[in-house]
Amino acid sequence: MEKPAESKGRPEDLSEEAKQTGPVPSPRRRVSGKGLIVSVLISAGIIILLLWLTDVSPTVVLKTLRGTSPTALVLGLVLHICTYLLRCVRFRLLIHSARPSLGSLFEIVTVHNLMNHVLPFRAGELSYVYLIRSLHGVPAAEGLGTLVICRIMDLMAFALFYPIAIILLYFQGFAFPSYVWIVLWTVVPLFFVLAALLVVLALRGKALVGFLRRLVGRSPVSGSGLADRILDKLEEAAYSFEHLGARKVYLGAFLVSLAILGIIYLGVYIILAGMGYPMQMLLVIFCSTLASLGQLLPLYSFGGFGTLEAGWTVGCVMAGFSKEMGMASGLSFHIIVLGYVTLMGLYGLVRIGKAGWAWNRPEGD
Repeated sequence: MEKPAESKGRPEDLSEEAKQTGPVPSPRRRVSGKGLIVSVLISAGIIILLLWLTDVSPTVVLKTLRGTSPTALVLGLVLHICTYLLRCVRFRLLIHSARPSLGSLFEIVTVHNLMNHVLPFRAGELSYVYLIRSLHGVPAAEGLGTLVICRIMDLMAFALFYPIAIILLYFQGFAFPSYVWIVLWTVVPLFFVLAALLVVLALRGKALVGFLRRLVGRSPVSGSGLADRILDKLEEAAYSFEHLGARKVYLGAFLVSLAILGIIYLGVYIILAGMGYPMQMLLVIFCSTLASLGQLLPLYSFGGFGTLEAGWTVGCVMAGFSKEMGMASGLSFHIIVLGYVTLMGLYGLVRIGKAGWAWNRPEGD
């Protein structure tokens, strides 16, 4: 089978499939100024409320940032860049209609990550679909499908890391309060069930969705708009996996997803130590997962501020740390990561902007 040509710039002629998918709206056009302002106000409100509830003043956060080890900041940035490179490898594995260079994918990933952080309501996800089609002629359906697969792989990685960390903490004899252990032992099986369902979705998605539709049809929620929307989303995900149609690619993409998440946890561990808040790796996984769950919400505040800090602080308190430590370290870490994201995103925008046409290209072209 002939390999797709290496894609290095603007394609002269898009494929018929790409043309048939229609124009992909720029993410900038999907978010109104009003929506952005509302998102910023929501973030500010949540942060102010959390600072008040945890008795943490902004000066404590500034002191934490100033006291962070420069070595930890540099190592954190290096690890952050490593996650971008691995995301490029994962996209390269999943895209089959073109072979974008890793350099070009790196620029797209940096911009995609920046847009995902600053645009509300997950509108930033569209930036990947928009850019991969504009720069490399990848059909919108394929771009969206690969993005859906990546998100499912990320969720599968979370669903494995989190319960394994809890089980290892248990065997270490970690002193969670008894009520916390009750909650955790309820959650652990649910995460394993979620991981199993996601594996079945990847391997036998259509059969799974058909079974769930029959099950829902016989239940009291039959005809529920929410149930129908969830099943429709699962069907779209199943179609994405079926369209890719290569189980070896699934395995490779999943292993890369595990590596990405592992490096993210390592970065959190190093930066926390550099702030003067050392925490063992298993607790980093425990608290980080709770923080990340807030970012899975569709109502995503500006930069993820507020939702991440709330989840992180709850995790820290459950693990026996003070609420002040949780809020100060969570907000400081978030500001540092947003600095990384902004720095790399600006790099990507500058690199892509050199072509002139890509980011400002009219929608109908």
